[in-house]
Amino acid sequence: MMSTRDINELLGKIINIITDDFGFEGCDAFLLDRGKKAFVLRASKGYSAEVREKIGKLTKTEESVRADLERCEKLGRFTCLYRSKPGDDPGAYYGLLHPDRAVLPRESPESWHELDVLYVVLEDSEGRIVGFMQPDGPRNQKIPVGSTITNLEVFAALASISVANAETVQELNRSVRFYKTLAQTTARLQEPVDLKETLRMIAEGLNMLVPFEEISVYLLDWEKNLLVPVYATGPYANEVMADIGPIGGLAGDVARSGKVEIVRDSLDDERVETIPGIEEEEIRQTMMCIPLKSKAGEVEGVLDLYREKTNEFTMTEWEIAEPFAAHAAIALENAMLREELRTNFESVQKAFADMKELDKAKDSLVNTISHELRTPLTTILGYLEMASEGMYGDTSPKLKDKMQAMVNSVNRINALVGKMLEMSRLQDGTLVLDIEPVNLAMLTKEVAKELENDVNSKKHTLSIMFGNELPVTDADRLRIHDVMFNMLHNAVRYTAEGGKITIGADILGGKVHIWIKDTGRGIVEDDKKKVFDRFFLVDEGLVREDGRVGIGLYVSREIVRKHGGDMWFESREGAGSTFHFTLPLKQR
Repeated sequence: MMSTRDINELLGKIINIITDDFGFEGCDAFLLDRGKKAFVLRASKGYSAEVREKIGKLTKTEESVRADLERCEKLGRFTCLYRSKPGDDPGAYYGLLHPDRAVLPRESPESWHELDVLYVVLEDSEGRIVGFMQPDGPRNQKIPVGSTITNLEVFAALASISVANAETVQELNRSVRFYKTLAQTTARLQEPVDLKETLRMIAEGLNMLVPFEEISVYLLDWEKNLLVPVYATGPYANEVMADIGPIGGLAGDVARSGKVEIVRDSLDDERVETIPGIEEEEIRQTMMCIPLKSKAGEVEGVLDLYREKTNEFTMTEWEIAEPFAAHAAIALENAMLREELRTNFESVQKAFADMKELDKAKDSLVNTISHELRTPLTTILGYLEMASEGMYGDTSPKLKDKMQAMVNSVNRINALVGKMLEMSRLQDGTLVLDIEPVNLAMLTKEVAKELENDVNSKKHTLSIMFGNELPVTDADRLRIHDVMFNMLHNAVRYTAEGGKITIGADILGGKVHIWIKDTGRGIVEDDKKKVFDRFFLVDEGLVREDGRVGIGLYVSREIVRKHGGDMWFESREGAGSTFHFTLPLKQR
């Protein structure tokens, strides 16, 4: 007996010893259920099927057992007897089972009456009652005395130790199962699944630890004062899911207190509100309401468990459900964040797709307009040049000046149209480079010569830090010319009068590296990420001054990249800028 660790097997052995070795016809074994605060019948022997059916779910509260023991005659430390008095309430369940026997007289003071109750108490190491045996029907029909009581006392002490050991093992096994299930469920809840699947896994995991018949999960919208159902099982799941209402009743109390509550009978608790579509008599009879707290400790939801009234939730189940709910709440919070991220991502994707469509439409429009402008601009320019040369008659100097101004304007528009077409070809991948050997040293000096008047007009100092030592490079000469022109022109434009501009070059990893440094105003931090964006201007006010649209640096970088190089810059507000680009020495 002492080595038996299974509590049910142990109780069976104890009962067999009492009936077989101590001469009783039957025996019941009760153990304390701390969750229910009552002694529950766990094993029985020697009774008819009819009697076993009646007592099968019998419980005795701690108070009633203590009251019985106070009325009992002490036969020893662990053994006591309640002597029934015919015609009186016997104070035990036998009188309820056999009311006809309550009036039968006792044959003698030593004889056993059928309504007598013998207690063999089981205590823990601290002297608290953890259970008791109720032997019944001594075969000699005598009240136990003498050596029988002595032996029962010794046996009760041994049985108490055995029961305590078995319950300890049972509690350890329960803890192992709990933490194992909790670990498995927690691991599953970390999987990146959607909200509905997370709720299903929460319900499944909790049901393994605390069996229930139905479950409902609600989320709280404190701002709108709403209790929103997000998951439900059972025959009334649809009615529960449709029941969106203000935060109140039992769920509201639990949400505000943050504490678990057990309701023994939902019909007796006015806080349990009726759900539309469910008749009152159909409402679940016993329930446990558990708060779902976020990582920050705020109650974000409520979880309701339902069971038959006869199977009331216990304090032990409370102690299991509460920490599980804490893990479940975190998993639920993560799932909702994933859901929100997914929704936001889809929104961003849609917005990006819409933006690409608009961008595509804009590029198409730019391309169309640019192509359509080319022909009339060429025609206008041709007529202006012929008129300026006197092909349509003599013109006065004043008129020639006016026509030259018109030619310059048309040329600027033509250049802008060319850039727009270049950008369009870069966008749709139709730009074809005309590769040839290019002397970058000569090209640099050529660009500097073209901008000489602009440099002198602003009294800048322009220095080229290399001679003819740069190697010949495979490149599209015209387009690299435009790149260098654009970079140097920007340096001249954004450097205050009397500034210094330096052009340098070297070889980096098989590529020619060219840089243009100025002492201009620099670029503010907020603008740095946008410098190479299409249509971005560092000073938008200048667009009205010279018709620029902000595509020069974008086109320049894309052309350099199409060559297999790259473009970048360093700049500090008030301390100038340095723009760099690289070109491979040989094109593949």
